[in-house]
Amino acid sequence: MEHKQNVPFSPTEPYRFCPADGNRLEGPRPSGGATCPLCGRSWYRNPAPAVGAAILDGDRALVTVRAREPHRGKVDVPGGFLEVGEHPVEGLKREVREELGLELEVDPMPVLLAPHTYGPEGVWALAIGFRARISQGVPKPADDVAEARWIGAEEVDGVDFAWEHDRGFVRAALTQRA
Repeated sequence: MEHKQNVPFSPTEPYRFCPADGNRLEGPRPSGGATCPLCGRSWYRNPAPAVGAAILDGDRALVTVRAREPHRGKVDVPGGFLEVGEHPVEGLKREVREELGLELEVDPMPVLLAPHTYGPEGVWALAIGFRARISQGVPKPADDVAEARWIGAEEVDGVDFAWEHDRGFVRAALTQRA
């Protein structure tokens, strides 16, 4: 059996070693970055971009129940982390296709920008929320979604959201629906 070590990790402290060549980095600059004396690259702790959809149908929004940690069993909006170089709208469409088997029509103007922490180690993420409508399909939850359900504005406050910004996002999307 493989033994795992408890290696300290901080999502906010500057990197100590260069991810490219492994050399010890110089002390952090006031900007928060640190430079490698060998390769000259600068490294920063940046939030990971994540996208979410307020999928609307009339006076209802589609939310999902998380099947995995963190916050297993709590509610969030469909979406996930972007891949490197991926446009937020395309990433949202990919995530919703993977999670629910749906094709979306997405309003390209973000309606939510919320920095928050994700997971037990508190890795920083930047949530980017979009309003959307289903263009094709019916929700069929994949392995990371325990359940998909529609809620109305009157139900938002009673839902056990994993992140408070999702509650505000769904409430605002329902209130401002076209």
